[in-house]
Amino acid sequence: MNMTSFMNAMSNPQGYVMQQFAQQMISENPDKWQQCQQMFANKNRKQQIAELSKLYKSKGMDLNAVAKQYGISL
Repeated sequence: MNMTSFMNAMSNPQGYVMQQFAQQMISENPDKWQQCQQMFANKNRKQQIAELSKLYKSKGMDLNAVAKQYGISL
């Protein structure tokens, strides 16, 4: 870990952990990451949220409820 990464981790530990988790998931699942990138390419925020909501609904989940668990307001 370099000094910049260390300072980022100290100032925002939760963000650092989430970033590391995301990087690990991307490296372990490059095909899914590519699929995700294609799903959201050339779409604005409203369209991206609609796509994500549709995906969550197909899995029997509620995007807004999950987002609220993490303090995110869509």
